[in-house]
Amino acid sequence: MLNIGEKIKLLRKQQDVTQEKLAAYLNISYQAVSKWENGTAYPDITLVPSIANFFGVSSDELLGMRKCDENDELKEYESVYHENNRQGKVFDNIVLSREVLKKYPRNYQWMLNLAYPLMQYNDTDEHQKYSREHKFLEEAVAICERILEDCTVDSIRHSAIQILCYNYPHFGKKDEAVKLANEMPDFAICRGELLFHIYDGEEKIKCGQENLLSMIDISAGLLHCMAFDRQTSKGLSVRDKIKFLETANTLFRAVLQEDEDGLFYNCRLSWNYRKLAELYSTLNEKDKAMEYLLLAERSAKMYDSSLDLGEQKYKSIFANRCTFNPKSVGKNWQGTECELLYKQTLERGFDNLRKLHEFIELQQRLNKMS
Repeated sequence: MLNIGEKIKLLRKQQDVTQEKLAAYLNISYQAVSKWENGTAYPDITLVPSIANFFGVSSDELLGMRKCDENDELKEYESVYHENNRQGKVFDNIVLSREVLKKYPRNYQWMLNLAYPLMQYNDTDEHQKYSREHKFLEEAVAICERILEDCTVDSIRHSAIQILCYNYPHFGKKDEAVKLANEMPDFAICRGELLFHIYDGEEKIKCGQENLLSMIDISAGLLHCMAFDRQTSKGLSVRDKIKFLETANTLFRAVLQEDEDGLFYNCRLSWNYRKLAELYSTLNEKDKAMEYLLLAERSAKMYDSSLDLGEQKYKSIFANRCTFNPKSVGKNWQGTECELLYKQTLERGFDNLRKLHEFIELQQRLNKMS
């Protein structure tokens, strides 16, 4: 927070006012103004209203009190936003972000806070339809373009670039997306990699383990995308896709260890197991499909139960300095992993299993948890 001298200097510069002009208005010497701005003296309290009137601001704002109030209010909004994010209340965060931006229209972080749920409101067919009708993606793109025009904070700009790179190709702006992506740092000079070479001792070990988990997650995600993306999956057979997903799970299990609780990554494993079950069902290999569905159920249950236990440490030797904090997790659907898995078992991909007693029992268990 700026002190009063810094605030006076900032307002004076913004309004192109000299120290002499302000001093003349207040009937004091310009040296007194200089001392305020250098922090070697403070204005007499009786001068505060006159200084505020001169610059057209309130006394509270001049004294920094309004900024404190704003910060407290924004912290409260952030708390609500993160809780909505944790519960998958995407639309609620769209509404909240718009309300905040009415009060603070040039708050770039809250512009991002609006752009993300606008992009994420697509978890159901109904939501996708609503998003298209209300041009949510177009709005997210426009917000991020405004951020790049005006914002100078790298972390916020990078997030805006991420959103634009994901969405520009959908609007025929592939070249613009490529240009933006090429302006970003590559893996070799990312924050985590640099910090690993700076830290020592326990900090270095923890940083290395966090990097390892991140890279495994990215690699497994790439394998999943390559197996099912409309362009990269061309020419892949069902068994080829199975290889991609089994390799992704092998990466997770190699680092998290076969018999350990994967904590956050249980949601990734559950998703992959469910897709593997669907692929094996397509091949009419019912036993294998059920084997993976039961693994998906186990991982979903473990993930859901971990959300009520607070911050937890990973047990694997490769990740035992890392923790999972459920409060930091966000999602773009409402409900548990078990509820999501139940909904997915209703899809056509599992039609070959519907008469199996084991499949019926699985659905009944999942439905009870919904």
